[in-house]
Amino acid sequence: MNDYFKGMIEEQFYQQIFDTLEDEIMNNYSEYDLTLRARDVIEVLEAALDNIEILRVNNIKQDDEEVSFDILVNCDIEIGDYFAKENISESIRQWFKLSCSAVLDNASLSDFVINDIEDYNK
Repeated sequence: MNDYFKGMIEEQFYQQIFDTLEDEIMNNYSEYDLTLRARDVIEVLEAALDNIEILRVNNIKQDDEEVSFDILVNCDIEIGDYFAKENISESIRQWFKLSCSAVLDNASLSDFVINDIEDYNK
């Protein structure tokens, strides 16, 4: 069930997930400790999303047609710093947990909403 549901999410909502994470990372990078996996960047002054991979969908709960679930996403992020008149950048990977909801009707999802985004460091 989870793999089938994951496939539906990837097929129907990949771009919406990417766009939401891209906006979140670009505008709110200071809320996340993106230097946790960095080697060169000490303080993140800019961040941009390069790619995402949907790892899994879990905590699926259904109440009539409304479905809530979590999506674990691996993000490739380019982070940048500035030191001694030199730009420093590197690519890191960070996982995010998205709390989502949608309407399930006739084996199809609609009204997909990302309700919350949090970094996932486990």
